[in-house]
Amino acid sequence: MSNPPPVESVVIPPSTPPPPPVDQSPNAANSKKYSNWKEAWDDARAVVAVDIAVLQTTVSEPEQTGSYMSKHITYLIRTEPYTYLVRRRYTDFVWLREVLQKRYIGMLLPSLPPKTYQSTGSGNSSTSGLVKHRMRMLGIFLENLVQIPYVRGDPSVLAFLSVQNESEFDAAKTATAIPDLFSDTSAGAIKWRDALRSATIPHNGQRVLMDFINQLEYLEGHLKKLVVATKTLSERATAKRASMDVLADVFQEWGKTEMEFSNSSKFEYPNKTGQVMSKLLNTSHDKLKGWSKVLSFEPTIIESVVFAALSFLQQQVDAFKSLIKIRDASIRDLEKSDKSLAQKKAEKQVGGDGDKPVSAGVFSFGAKGETLNEAISREENEVRAKRRSVEAMARALFFCEIDRFNENRMEQLEAAMACLAASELMVSKKNAKLFAAFFGAMNLDAGEWSEKAKAVLSLQEQVEELQFDD
Repeated sequence: MSNPPPVESVVIPPSTPPPPPVDQSPNAANSKKYSNWKEAWDDARAVVAVDIAVLQTTVSEPEQTGSYMSKHITYLIRTEPYTYLVRRRYTDFVWLREVLQKRYIGMLLPSLPPKTYQSTGSGNSSTSGLVKHRMRMLGIFLENLVQIPYVRGDPSVLAFLSVQNESEFDAAKTATAIPDLFSDTSAGAIKWRDALRSATIPHNGQRVLMDFINQLEYLEGHLKKLVVATKTLSERATAKRASMDVLADVFQEWGKTEMEFSNSSKFEYPNKTGQVMSKLLNTSHDKLKGWSKVLSFEPTIIESVVFAALSFLQQQVDAFKSLIKIRDASIRDLEKSDKSLAQKKAEKQVGGDGDKPVSAGVFSFGAKGETLNEAISREENEVRAKRRSVEAMARALFFCEIDRFNENRMEQLEAAMACLAASELMVSKKNAKLFAAFFGAMNLDAGEWSEKAKAVLSLQEQVEELQFDD
């Protein structure tokens, strides 16, 4: 492969981020307000587009690298319009998603494929099935990720897409992994904070969330069945192609036998139609082989289009459930910190001495030698930060993420079915040309035989409605 073109250096912020403004809470009064989530997302697109173009990514060319004891697969990632070319492994994708999930609190990010995967059977082996499916799913992940305006210009995303040297990428990982949304000064982070401040949490928010969780359970059930059905369909398409190869090979063997039947030196009464019959069988062989080649596209279409889309939707359901679990865990952590802070304040109120060392207790997590006043001050800051994060997650859910999830899954399914329809239309055209050529080769009237075929099929449909008599 030719050397990739040089790319511009990614602007990496200093390891220590600049101090945040005085008020970075979701309730800050000096932020931009939006009437709905689509308005917020459109504004984010406009702001980010000033510096970062709309990105198009592809994931291809899997390659095994590493030593004997630590082999791994890397994938070539191409990003347009900047012509970035980099190689990344699965763990790099995991790192990117984890960093973004910590930074863009409450945002539902595209999901990644799991570490293990059961092939649909269209690959040459379980390993090739894993690599093909993972490559496709990593491509879907990036395609969806760069469409999110808030993260398109994120330093971690740009480093992931453009930094080629492995050691430089490791340094970029450390430099760009700012975990705190409220101290991040990138355009996307600022706009995400604006979006969160525009949200209001409904008074019946917990009931709404429980209702949505029930919907996720139903969706998960449907998608699991569809993924299994698609797997079966792919396996049957692969088996059909294999059977067609057998059929074609037997026709070819039969054609050779017919040529032997027409040989007068071998048979007392040679077959006078042997050569014509042999031509018919050989032509049939060629068409069946051509049909087999067309059928070879079917498992790929099913796996790359339908199975991948349904798997991604199933993973997004899991991702949303995980997002809610993170919120619930954060609430429990906040409650625990509140109890610890209340205990220390009560201890100070009873004892009256805030400069004494912190006493050991169920909710005490202070450093050794820390005074009660120092512990109270530290835990007050921790409680404020945790409360801010919990509120941000709630605002994200009710402002945009539930509605965006519902719209995105509709768009994903629509795109998959449109791609399926287009793919099958191309396959149908290939089959049409293939079998039209058969009539030409045998000097037969395609129209006449179409009518005869219709008559046969019509009779079969009538028979299917009947039952055998005893």
